[in-house]
Amino acid sequence: MEKSKPVNKIQLCSRRTGKGIKSPWAQAVLIGYLVFMLFLTLLPVLITLSLSLKTEQDISTGSLWSLPSVIQWQNYSFAFSKSIVNMLITLFIDLVSVFCMTMISTFTAYIFVRKRFPGRNILFYLIILPMLVPGVVSLTPQYLTIVKMGLLGSWFSLILPYIAGNQIASVFLFRTFMAQQPNDIYEAAEIDGAGEFRMYFSICLPLTFGIIMVQAVSIFSAIYNDYLWPLMMFMNNPEHGTLMPVLKELAVSASEAILPNGLKAGRGATYALYLVSGIPLIFSTVIGLKFFINGEFASGMKL
Repeated sequence: MEKSKPVNKIQLCSRRTGKGIKSPWAQAVLIGYLVFMLFLTLLPVLITLSLSLKTEQDISTGSLWSLPSVIQWQNYSFAFSKSIVNMLITLFIDLVSVFCMTMISTFTAYIFVRKRFPGRNILFYLIILPMLVPGVVSLTPQYLTIVKMGLLGSWFSLILPYIAGNQIASVFLFRTFMAQQPNDIYEAAEIDGAGEFRMYFSICLPLTFGIIMVQAVSIFSAIYNDYLWPLMMFMNNPEHGTLMPVLKELAVSASEAILPNGLKAGRGATYALYLVSGIPLIFSTVIGLKFFINGEFASGMKL
């Protein structure tokens, strides 16, 4: 038998450490690049956070990169007190709209996938046809419809268009996703005597939960950041509307608040208000990333 050749220690070390992109130097460069990009991404937020903790004098006389001489936590108390009402209204409208949109669109997609009836494909194409029309084209008809219904200035003027407007893309997404789910599960449930609603709630929704959360978080962020439509609906009474259209006015009001030392809060309270207004988006993004990064949105797909 042929004897095995001795392995050189240098060769063994090079195999373990790797070459090219797997080498320690390449990995260090990649990590450094990612850290640098993360710093650039978070830099505006860090600067805003620093400014929100400063007094008006520190902002006026100090450098942009200087730290607060005295941390002003009162800026955040003013920011919460000014924005909490409109923020709660926004969250209520947002959550109701997302929940109703999700239930209607998932059940509609379930019918298109699991039921056979004449003209099914034609009806589906008619539903997704408005995706080809820019949203600004339908803005005036929607406004006139709300006025004719007498809903101008009410929460329903936001909830109903949000539910209807997000149906198209959601039905298209959920139908595509549900079509890849195995039929055997539904056939077995039907043999066991399960009805349509039982299969929808016990099988379809759990298998589709991941993609539902991804879509729901996306729509939640879009509704929360919406500016134009709430401004049109609550132009006469913005204090009863959502947060984004009145954010500038609230920031000015917060900056004029009086601190315990008798001075105005200044621009520090304004920056604090901008950060406070983004707290719901932070939580929604964290929830969405959990499903997207872990791949849980693909749990119901037939791979």
